[in-house]
Amino acid sequence: MSRYVISLIEQAIWSLLNLGVNLTLVRLLAPVEYGSFVFWANCGYVLASLQNAVSVGHLFALPSGEAQSAHRRDVERIMHSVTCVWLLVVFVGCLVGALALRGAGNPLGRPEAAFYVTAFLLQQYVRSLAFSRGAVMTAAVQTSAVLFLGATLIATWFALNRNGDGAIALLCLATAYGVVGAVGAWRAIARQMSGITLAELLAYKAYLMQSGWIFLGVTTTELLARFYSFVVVGWFGAASLAELSTSQLLLRPIPLLATSWSMVARGDLVQKREAGDWKGIARQTRLVVAGGFLVSIIWTGIVFGFWAQLDEIMFRGKYANIAWMVLLWGGASALSFSQVAVSAALQALKAFKQLAIANAAASGVAVVAILVLIRLHGQGGAIVGTAVGQTLEAGVMAMMLFGMLRSAPVSSAQAPTDRTAAD
Repeated sequence: MSRYVISLIEQAIWSLLNLGVNLTLVRLLAPVEYGSFVFWANCGYVLASLQNAVSVGHLFALPSGEAQSAHRRDVERIMHSVTCVWLLVVFVGCLVGALALRGAGNPLGRPEAAFYVTAFLLQQYVRSLAFSRGAVMTAAVQTSAVLFLGATLIATWFALNRNGDGAIALLCLATAYGVVGAVGAWRAIARQMSGITLAELLAYKAYLMQSGWIFLGVTTTELLARFYSFVVVGWFGAASLAELSTSQLLLRPIPLLATSWSMVARGDLVQKREAGDWKGIARQTRLVVAGGFLVSIIWTGIVFGFWAQLDEIMFRGKYANIAWMVLLWGGASALSFSQVAVSAALQALKAFKQLAIANAAASGVAVVAILVLIRLHGQGGAIVGTAVGQTLEAGVMAMMLFGMLRSAPVSSAQAPTDRTAAD
């Protein structure tokens, strides 16, 4: 229980960082500037999910343990090396993309974003590594350091220069993520990496099949979760994306709470898998889904009921006419909570193929729904279209999960693992 409490505190700190940064920027930046920041922040989250396929997903599939423990060390060495290559590719790709946008005169053209996205991914990898080892307190300390350093840099910038500039915000956060991520990485992996050979790196081939299914799964999940933002910024511009993001901003504690639970629960679910406790997995998943819906309904009602006052205090009255979007986002947040809960259980069972199939089907439906509804109803259509895909995905994943649990042999704890890995 203490690990869940610490994880919740860590997630609260992470939420405070993200919420604080966004509240500051949405208040002080022009909508176009804030929309540009949101675009690159969404790119970072999409790439973080792809990083889950490249390396992080394999770390969470291992039982918790120390860095040098026999069941973790060799796999971790491989994933650290692969992640280094991944970060280099991301930096070059983001820099080239940002320069191309800048050359075309697009306000999204921010070369500083390459540093921000890469530093963000480094810190996310180090944070996930700590959680996968069961070192929840280490993750909490690192997140606290990012909050302190990021807040200090942004506050100093605004104290010295009141002119809003999204590029400077990206650089401030890149520095915070980069410094904490680099120090955390050195402390976490330095002793592991001595003497690594090319043969060890080539051993990553054994993980490529699972990585392929994870990649398909997370790609389609991100397509489902963030496709709306890229459509809106492309069709209506950065200012419209700012409105859509602001209406969702105060509801972010809901998905962050879900993430907090999953960071710790995946380790516990793996332990239940090893023990063959299929009823325990089912019971925990049902309780979390029900709790997520209850929290989502209560929190959404509070934010919607006080939107006028909150907008005046936090956003200087710039977004008073978008309260209706809050209700739509509340429904989507409840569905997202369910997705996280069921997905964590499937990942613990190593059901990467099943996850990928569910995600692909749901994202395809969501893309069509978003494109159709956004034409008919503008920004609101983007939210409803996303919710349509989320509903399909949550339903399909739940049927897959409980079908697997019902058919799992009680006498063999490894049977579901072996079967799903073979699939």
